[in-house]
Amino acid sequence: MAVLTPAARLGVATAVAGALWGAGGLAWRATGSLAPLCFFGYLGTALAPALTYYLGLPSHRRIRGRRVITVALGVGMFAAALARAVFQGSVVAVEGLAFELLAGVAGAAVLHFTIAKLVGPLIFGRVYCGWACWTGMVLDLLPYRTSDGRRGGLWRWLPLLHLAASVALVLILVLGFGYHPGTIGAVVWFLGGSALYYALGVGLAFWLKDNRAFCKYACPAGLLARPAARYSLLKVAGNPIRCNGRAECVAVCPMDIRILDYTLGGMRVLSGDCILCQSCLNVCPEGGLELSLGFDAQPVELLRDHRAN
Repeated sequence: MAVLTPAARLGVATAVAGALWGAGGLAWRATGSLAPLCFFGYLGTALAPALTYYLGLPSHRRIRGRRVITVALGVGMFAAALARAVFQGSVVAVEGLAFELLAGVAGAAVLHFTIAKLVGPLIFGRVYCGWACWTGMVLDLLPYRTSDGRRGGLWRWLPLLHLAASVALVLILVLGFGYHPGTIGAVVWFLGGSALYYALGVGLAFWLKDNRAFCKYACPAGLLARPAARYSLLKVAGNPIRCNGRAECVAVCPMDIRILDYTLGGMRVLSGDCILCQSCLNVCPEGGLELSLGFDAQPVELLRDHRAN
């Protein structure tokens, strides 16, 4: 993507800010609550300068510059989730989703997971994981932006084991002890769970020298998003004619996706692990990669294996 002129950047930022403030205003009028106005207003105000900065960078600097947007979005999402815990007693986490489903309540956790992880990825893939996740926001600030490939064996099963353990814990608490988190419990659960996620994510990153190791080997929410993301309408597409075959895109992919093989095979990037961070687009010297809309009936997983390095 070419560097936009100052006028174009200002236009994009103003449009995004106006749309978000407008959405917040409409939600305020419809619900009578100031919470959505505060949330969308914050996002609009924070994203305007972040987008202006990001869109003014040359492509090769946008990989690092993207952090400005992820921090702006991640902080807002974290604050909104904390507010849900304080004012509504909802835990916006996998465990909170299980609590709400068992209680027959469509609360904040159900809404969040439906939009960001379960149904929304059919349209926009795992863009939330790449741009708005408050755990990913911190992990992207660590020094290991690339990895040496995916590990096999037990590593592949760890996200499923984490998800099973989380659901089992909730089942035991609810069915065995009649426990349901109130306001204080929701706040403690959310902050404690977030702290554990950060500790595990940072620990894995330094152990495996891979910022996104947590997303690959431990995140239960990412596991829930993969099935829908495989059929996402929005995906990265490559032009094999413009591809130079040097695999710069593969080298910078934080999720170890073999983007070059998809491109040379005439396919869009069909992996459910793509988080649409756009690092591949920004590093491609020939401009042979772009975001595209389409439908793919058959998912194909092509990941760079650790043993091949």
